[in-house]
Amino acid sequence: MVAMRLSLVRIFAALQLMRIPLAAGAAVNLMFATLLARFDHSTAALPISTLPLWAALLAAAVIGSGLFGFAAGMNDLLDVRRDHTFQRNRPLSTGRLTTAQATLLTFTALLASMIGASFFGETSIGVAMFTAFGIAMWNTMGRFVPAIGLLMLGLAQAGSFFIPWMEQPFTLPASLILVQTISTGSLLHKVLEKRPRLDRSATILLSVLSAGAVVGLTWLSIRRGADEWPSGEAWFALAPIGAVGIFAWQSARALAARNTIETADALRRAAATFPSIAAAAWMLSLGRMQWAVVFAIFAAFVWGLSWLAREVNDMIGQANAWRG
Repeated sequence: MVAMRLSLVRIFAALQLMRIPLAAGAAVNLMFATLLARFDHSTAALPISTLPLWAALLAAAVIGSGLFGFAAGMNDLLDVRRDHTFQRNRPLSTGRLTTAQATLLTFTALLASMIGASFFGETSIGVAMFTAFGIAMWNTMGRFVPAIGLLMLGLAQAGSFFIPWMEQPFTLPASLILVQTISTGSLLHKVLEKRPRLDRSATILLSVLSAGAVVGLTWLSIRRGADEWPSGEAWFALAPIGAVGIFAWQSARALAARNTIETADALRRAAATFPSIAAAAWMLSLGRMQWAVVFAIFAAFVWGLSWLAREVNDMIGQANAWRG
């Protein structure tokens, strides 16, 4: 019984290290990008369209979740000393995972993402490697300059949108991913009072740099001749604006929570569900009703997964509690 309990604790610790609900959100971003590319006739002869649909979506999910797992694991490994003081419910600070085990999980996630990218061709591997490099730079250097670090994180998330197909002309979803990632990261940085602080000057700098990145993505879309907005039916074309509104409402509710822990948890839950909500909205705007329903169901699943992860972490996350 003791051995079984320890094994379950290790498994839950590994899932916590990889931030499974947030990783599921990252997987959805890549799945949506894959579907969007397959809708384009230009990809008819490319691996992204010649692969069976299930294989393409599975590869995309592995890429997205793998890169996010790499980012999360690397973050915990670099923060292990700090977490022993300030975040004592994390897998490494409680001793539920060793540094060696966490390192193995982190680089296994990275390797899995590269294997997933290989199904889409050499260019996709290159973009995935560049995204992983951005994640590494954010974890190792960007954290010391919050404005730059959060921008790098946003660019890495937005850049992953181009892994399935580098020539994707419609870049507005990538811009939305970038803005949402930076917004969530900034709010968490302030709520958790991370150091160095994201003060007024840093916030202004981050806003200017983020606006520049959005302008760059918009210019890329114009250069590639993309439509300004999906040609959906009637008000469905405005569905993505509704997705942004839902995220803003969730964030406002999170900031009104009773304490810091509840606020941070609610912000992470909003970040985890946003990709699925946004994907459903984009599919509505494109007139792809069946896929909109699929992503809406997935949003409910991710929300439930986030709630379950919180409950499990509360049960086994206290330092030394699992040893008894």
